[in-house]
Amino acid sequence: MLSWRTIVPLVAVIVVFVLVGRSLSLELNPASIAAALGHTNLWLFLLAFGVYYGSFPVRVLRWKLLLQNVGYHKEQGVHLPNFLHLNKILYLSWFANVIVPAKLGDVYRAYLLRQEADVSTTRTFGTVLAERILDLVVLLLLFISAILISLHGQLPPQLELALQVCLVLVFCLIVGLVVLRVWRDQIGRLIPVRFREQYVHFQEGTLGSFKRLHLLVPLTVGVWTFESLRFMCVALAAGLLGGDPLHIFAAALFIALGESLLTTVPLTSGGVGFVEAGMFAMILLFTPHTAAAHNTAAATILLDRLISLVSVLVFGGILFFFTMVIGKGLQRRANTWKSVDTAANPRVASSN
Repeated sequence: MLSWRTIVPLVAVIVVFVLVGRSLSLELNPASIAAALGHTNLWLFLLAFGVYYGSFPVRVLRWKLLLQNVGYHKEQGVHLPNFLHLNKILYLSWFANVIVPAKLGDVYRAYLLRQEADVSTTRTFGTVLAERILDLVVLLLLFISAILISLHGQLPPQLELALQVCLVLVFCLIVGLVVLRVWRDQIGRLIPVRFREQYVHFQEGTLGSFKRLHLLVPLTVGVWTFESLRFMCVALAAGLLGGDPLHIFAAALFIALGESLLTTVPLTSGGVGFVEAGMFAMILLFTPHTAAAHNTAAATILLDRLISLVSVLVFGGILFFFTMVIGKGLQRRANTWKSVDTAANPRVASSN
């Protein structure tokens, strides 16, 4: 967290955010933001909190399907951790994404599963990559639908450029998958011999994941529906959005999915600074340009990031401490006592 790779991008993003805010004459006042936070509907905020964590079982179920798609099931001699342990692994990977840049939590997830089950790390990472591709494709489709409903096709040039970049990225990913599928043997021959086995596992994990799409796609839509409902509850709790229900949901869908797209950019840990700036720009499309609206928008962003960022940092840190620090310490101590007991009782050891 104190590495220059983490601090320098974060400082740069915050400086840019301040400069852009001044150029747009944003009237942000800490006292007014605090007052807006004080008027938050607590029940709606708690509902948003519950909706956010309600998405994790859906995410775990989808990941388990992806793992089974690549042959990780009992018939192949692989015993995956139970649902609760998979949930723990997924949550710890999110915690890692919050504290380290470049989405290294995705690699950490594959490493953690390797510790829990006798599986290939590279093949597991292929399932994580396939999950990200599914997310990005469904996310963009929902995002474009939200734009058509909420903005009636009148998209600002900056957001239009960002959307075009994301569409190009999805197109490149699809082309990459096709190339990996059609010329997998030719590509494999270009890989150095010492890495060839890892390449095969990665290729099998990525391409093999795209089975049972009739189950994976609805689960992915469900994940992003949870994300949208979370932000909608936060926005309603802060009094940010108003109007008819369709407009409120479409605006919340647009902002929540836009926030998720911004988190895919591995610029800072957890997207801190970069995500907040993007959220503020999107919120301004649906609110009047007044000091009160600006301060309410800032309060809404703080509340939302309290759920999606700070809570993961706090609860993930606690989980990491108890499972990875204390848990492993107790396991080492048990192994030490077992070794001492075996040395003291060689007759028992030989009978075992």
